Amino acid sequence: MAVTQKAPLASTFGNTISVPAWRTSLLWYQISSEDRMIAPENEKRMSARLGAKKVITLAASHASLASKPVEVAALIDEAANETTK
Repeated sequence: MAVTQKAPLASTFGNTISVPAWRTSLLWYQISSEDRMIAPENEKRMSARLGAKKVITLAASHASLASKPVEVAALIDEAANETTK
């Protein structure tokens, strides 16, 4: 993950957003029940606020993509297949 994740560019914070994508897009959300970076209760509130079409909870830390790759990939595949119909 250290190889692929980079610090955000300063220009990222200067972009103007007129309509956030989460207001008009179908969303899927994965909660990590053992997350110590973002409290799982906050993740639940965020997924509800976004109106996520589907929410799954994995017994995983913040790095769920590394510890639960099959489950995360299945959610991504489901979302991709649903949005391309």
